[in-house]
Amino acid sequence: TRGLLSAGRRRFQDMSPFDTIARAVYRRPLTVYLLSILVPVALTLALLNFRIELDTGILSFRARDEPYAINYDAVLSAVQWGKGHTQYLHGPPSPPAPANASPPMPLSERLQSHASYWLTMVYETRPPGGNVLTEERLAYIAEVERKVRAVSGFEDFCHLGVPLASLNDTSCRRWVPSSTRDQHPPACPGMQCVPAMSLMSFEGMIRRWFIELVDAGSGAANSTAGAEAVERELEAVGFDPAQASAMAEALAASGWDTAESYAEMPLTELLALVPSGALTRDFFHIGHEPGWFFDKWYATGESDGSSSGEGVRAVALRSGFEFALPLAGYATNHDRQWEQDRKYRKWAEEFTRMLADGGEIDRGAEKVGLRVLHAGGGISEDEAAALVLGDLLWCTAAFALVTACLFAYSRKLWWTVNAIVGISLSFPVAFFFFRAASASSYVSFLNMLVPFVLIGIGCDDAMLMFDAFRAAIRDDCGDDDGILLPSEDVFAARYAPAARAMLATSLTTAVAFGSNFFSFIPPVRALGMFAALTVCTNYLLVLTLLPAALVIGAKGFKNSFMDAMDECLGLFTRRGYTPRQANESAPPTPAQKATYSQLDTRDTEPSGGEVELQTVRGKTDDDEADWTEVGVHDDGFFAPSTAEAKDGGDTSIVRVKKEMACSCADLNASIRANTAIATTWLGDFVIHRKWAIIAAGVLCAVVSSAVIADSLVVARTPPPLLREDQNLQRIQHLLFDVFYTENWSNVRVAFGVAGVDRSGADPNDPTQFGDPVWDGPFARFNDDEYTQLAVLAACDAVTAAKETLQLTPSSGSTECVLQAFVRDSGGVDSVDWGPGLPSALARWSRDLGRNWRENLGWAGEEGSSELKFITADYFVDLHPVSSTTEEIRRVHDAWEAVVAAARTAMASRLPHGSPVPVVIQACDVWNRMGVEESIGYTARISPAVSAAACSLIMLVATRSWRVTVAAVGTIAIAVLGMLAALVSLGWEFGVVEELCVTLLVGSSIDYCIHLAMAYIEEAPSGAGRDERVKAALAHMAPTLTGAAMSTAASSAMLLACVVEVLVKIGATIVANTAVGFALSLFLFSALMAAFGD
Repeated sequence: TRGLLSAGRRRFQDMSPFDTIARAVYRRPLTVYLLSILVPVALTLALLNFRIELDTGILSFRARDEPYAINYDAVLSAVQWGKGHTQYLHGPPSPPAPANASPPMPLSERLQSHASYWLTMVYETRPPGGNVLTEERLAYIAEVERKVRAVSGFEDFCHLGVPLASLNDTSCRRWVPSSTRDQHPPACPGMQCVPAMSLMSFEGMIRRWFIELVDAGSGAANSTAGAEAVERELEAVGFDPAQASAMAEALAASGWDTAESYAEMPLTELLALVPSGALTRDFFHIGHEPGWFFDKWYATGESDGSSSGEGVRAVALRSGFEFALPLAGYATNHDRQWEQDRKYRKWAEEFTRMLADGGEIDRGAEKVGLRVLHAGGGISEDEAAALVLGDLLWCTAAFALVTACLFAYSRKLWWTVNAIVGISLSFPVAFFFFRAASASSYVSFLNMLVPFVLIGIGCDDAMLMFDAFRAAIRDDCGDDDGILLPSEDVFAARYAPAARAMLATSLTTAVAFGSNFFSFIPPVRALGMFAALTVCTNYLLVLTLLPAALVIGAKGFKNSFMDAMDECLGLFTRRGYTPRQANESAPPTPAQKATYSQLDTRDTEPSGGEVELQTVRGKTDDDEADWTEVGVHDDGFFAPSTAEAKDGGDTSIVRVKKEMACSCADLNASIRANTAIATTWLGDFVIHRKWAIIAAGVLCAVVSSAVIADSLVVARTPPPLLREDQNLQRIQHLLFDVFYTENWSNVRVAFGVAGVDRSGADPNDPTQFGDPVWDGPFARFNDDEYTQLAVLAACDAVTAAKETLQLTPSSGSTECVLQAFVRDSGGVDSVDWGPGLPSALARWSRDLGRNWRENLGWAGEEGSSELKFITADYFVDLHPVSSTTEEIRRVHDAWEAVVAAARTAMASRLPHGSPVPVVIQACDVWNRMGVEESIGYTARISPAVSAAACSLIMLVATRSWRVTVAAVGTIAIAVLGMLAALVSLGWEFGVVEELCVTLLVGSSIDYCIHLAMAYIEEAPSGAGRDERVKAALAHMAPTLTGAAMSTAASSAMLLACVVEVLVKIGATIVANTAVGFALSLFLFSALMAAFGD
């Protein structure tokens, strides 16, 4: 009994899951093959049931767990809550109606009255830097704007304005009776599309302004008095005395009796009369200063460093169109907003096609030396999504390159096709589980990176399985041309080590991607999860689908099909299943197995299953030219004319098709011989120069560390999304860096909001923020005079510190809603503080305080329900993209200090011991600081976790601490070298670079793992270090070369993308592949030769 238990224990210890899988694949290849295809296909079809939206915005690139993001979501969730709960009254409350009176007439928002979308168009010269202000180019700009207005359906989406004379008409107000809103013709007379905010649209206004100035001068007693009158007019609209004097003198020189000539004078000549830098005031009262149309150098009079000898000159010009909601058939701009948004975007495709590169307008602009750029709400997001999806097409090229690499490596079409099928199926299967595990329908464009990277990694595993199958054939049959099928035991013996090596490399790659889970940025975290799932899925398919295909290819599909049918029949008839053979008493030797397609089976028709090669008994066929004789014995095939055949051993002579016999024998022999020469030379080189190689590696680590310590800086601005020549990227550069534009980043100060509950919010949906958590002490604002005065004191504290807050100069009032109410009421003493205040606020907000109406968040009907929160809007001169992190942090700290002062002011107005209401401030620009802090945190944690996990995996796989230390040292030098190279190229450390670093660790160790396992397993027992290094290189160097080439080829396709993030990551992966491959072959092998087991 003890002996039996001991034997059973040894048997259990010898069992391996890989051995079990290998035998299942070998015995039932067709079943495994079909399941490995049908299950992924079914999951791919199931994926169609999920809603998927591509997120190309930057709002999701924020650290959600940082205080900046939490406050931002809290305030935005309250604003969203207010829009859904506040019921606005229209006009003053009506007196009670008689009981028998008809119900009140419902009101709707006037048609297309709420500006909701915009189209900005920028015109610059081609090439950039020329002068836009020529008559020919201005004429073409006017033509472009006419074409936009002429697009079919423009009137159905444009912002409809109302003449001043009709504003008091009931049907022309913001809220109109629902029954009259959609009448045709409109009930409001004179409604028409608001003209474009364009130099061309206001040309008539400019000319009238000149005529009025000349008329003012001509009415004076003399020329001097006329110039003085014009100076006074110009100073009144904001010209400084020097500018006013210069323009008055220019007009006087033209004569005061030529007013009519200004109506016909070319626009460029009119603009030449305006002094440099005089266009920074809105003296036309159009909502923008005239300088808004021009680049900042023309508008402000500053020099751009270019020649100014051509008179009036501007390097760029811009204009804008407004489009509005609600559309016909919708009550308000919020009524089924997603439907209205979809309709607008569908219609906008008409003019975006016309404005696209190579389109009708672009072709005309090229003739006059212009480039027309465009951006806008909705259309920019759609254009960015189209560009991202267009980049995904480069995946096709990556697949083509990898297919070529696999075919060149395997020289078998069947092997190559099935390897590519397995790689292809891994992506939808992984995405199914990724999408099923996530409640979010939004998918970041970063996930596009996964196919490019994983194609190469999947190719590496396929090549390793090819090598294992060929090695099994060599072990069993003495040849590796893929025609023969090795025995089950030999197949399992080669399958298991390959599976273990692939498990180690798949785990290290999955851990490297998965370490991004520590990032606070949702798209980066999601990328890590999806990539890790894809690596695991690809590993499972390489273990099942690919070896099953290899067995089928060697066994023959007909044999495999007949075996599968026999098994089915055995199961249904309860007879069991036994693979059939032609001769039960004398089973064929391993070398005597071949597929039907390779044999002349016309002499003896086999019955199925494995077949014994038949002896040739003569040449009686008519088509002997197609067949050749081949000798067979227990050790494999041989030529019948050799001495071994003449010895009369246990041999047979069979006939096979000539093209099957030796078509690749010479090529295979040549490739093997050349490979052996190369690997032998490599082994000798590494062994003889191991100390020089190690010294070079140490020197590289020291130099790289010095470069990194000296030059590494954290990115001050977000990375560009697209290449700089793309429409969206170019117009962003012009709007931020070329035009005279103030930034209007909204800082919201909120009272009554204590926090946010995100449990029901989609972290990847930029429009979901969660549910607000209300502040208990603020609830007393509805009836407590002290709390009301405390909130007013907090607003006064903000106003008192306005000089430190970098407010946008033209943003206007810095009042909060309560300050404005007190001002309009005549002062603090004129306000009825206490329970009557909320209703008084509501009445005021419907009349004088309409601009502050949306800052009051009511639980229901305004004035008669609880006031849940109050917000105050301030605007700072910062931009989410172009402002540096240092500027943002300085302004943020100033706002935090003001909020602290506001809390102190509230506490001073409350009775001692009373709880102080919560006041918080939030701005989307602050999220940039959270991203920077997340980058620093992830850069410390993720590489360390990845390196530790990879080291542990290496140790478990090789069971050697020496090998593990050598591999970790090699990886460290590879990562340091790559970081130093990136820093030397001027890269700053941002989100993209953080992602690259986490990938470097996992991708660098793969080659070391393969070499390490070959070092442990391939050399004979008792071999020394040199012999082990040579054996490892002879066994793995060809495979690693093919793997590195395929990975570099697939990742190189990223360099052709227009998404700049993908280009950077592609360049990093290609370079790291070359560095990791070279260091593994040379440095790691040298370390093994010097210190290995």
